Amino acid sequence: MTQRTNATTRLQVKVITGTNSQGKDAIATRSFNVNPALADEDLLSIGHKLASLQSLPVQDICRQDNAGLAEVH
Repeated sequence: MTQRTNATTRLQVKVITGTNSQGKDAIATRSFNVNPALADEDLLSIGHKLASLQSLPVQDICRQDNAGLAEVH
């Protein structure tokens, strides 16, 4: 059996800061550590609230999960 260890979750709000030399959107990411147990719907709600505080246009709201894997004997 496998178990997750050291789980972390980040809420990312990606904002458009301008355009690059190829004319594509330049993106900056605002990252926030959050509780990994939060449901996707809750994170999206928080993301929308944070997005409303941004002075730049928001491109995306993302969840990033990271965890180690270990075998349980």
